[in-house]
Amino acid sequence: MTSSKEAVLFNSDTLSKIISYLSSIDVLNLALTCTKFSVSKLTVESLIEESASIAIQDIATEEQLAALPHYNGESSLADYHYLQLMREPLTFDQLVGKVAYVNSGDKSCVKNDSSVNWGTALSNNILRAGKHYASFKLASHIGHFFVGVMRPGQANQNTSGAPFESNFFNHFSRNTRHDEHNDNNKVHCCFYFSFNGMCRISESPPGSTWEGMEHMSSGDEAGMLLDLDEGTLSVYKNRRRLGVMKSGLIGPYCWVVSLYRQGDLVSIKRGTIPS
Repeated sequence: MTSSKEAVLFNSDTLSKIISYLSSIDVLNLALTCTKFSVSKLTVESLIEESASIAIQDIATEEQLAALPHYNGESSLADYHYLQLMREPLTFDQLVGKVAYVNSGDKSCVKNDSSVNWGTALSNNILRAGKHYASFKLASHIGHFFVGVMRPGQANQNTSGAPFESNFFNHFSRNTRHDEHNDNNKVHCCFYFSFNGMCRISESPPGSTWEGMEHMSSGDEAGMLLDLDEGTLSVYKNRRRLGVMKSGLIGPYCWVVSLYRQGDLVSIKRGTIPS
């Protein structure tokens, strides 16, 4: 029989309060700790799932809840993990090619260290549904860099170039689970080119024009609004809306930048949609 102390601790209301202060990794460690105290694994998994679901409802905003679609077979703990990512500052988590962090310990700003090749930086914050806004501060001599979205995944040591080049995806492992939901959506990446404002996607090597396009230069802030409810990617220049650059997009995506000139700098920041 469960003791009175266990009854107080091992219930979803109590655990949901505890979970709201923990990372998803810490929640897993909590589950492992519980099993060490002779609490059955099935009981722990059930409680963790129920508690994570309650914690999500307690701390998430309406906008954040709209960005948490529940895939078949996915747990509430996975949703809680995605929610935590949405509440944290945006960072560049994968660096491909000759790109590096500007300051040690700060993953929000990157630079290109090569004078002959593209460098690419990706965020691991996966955008699956709802509306997402990020701002990119640009610092460059000429402005040869791209900002936008691409399929989430993992680059290996042979990955090079920019995501719109064919050799990039030859060495890039996309999340096949997510791709299964997007068989009819071939837009694996979509970029705004700061030099002339053109749109570059995986199926149009030369790039394409769009209504409202403008170039950006050093010191400008490029705002990107990915609306996965409408399937659009809109561009803002210094918080002034330029327009919809691309439609027909289906998640998931992640934020990404590609830089060409040595010394080019780009920083990323989560932002609110300009009114």
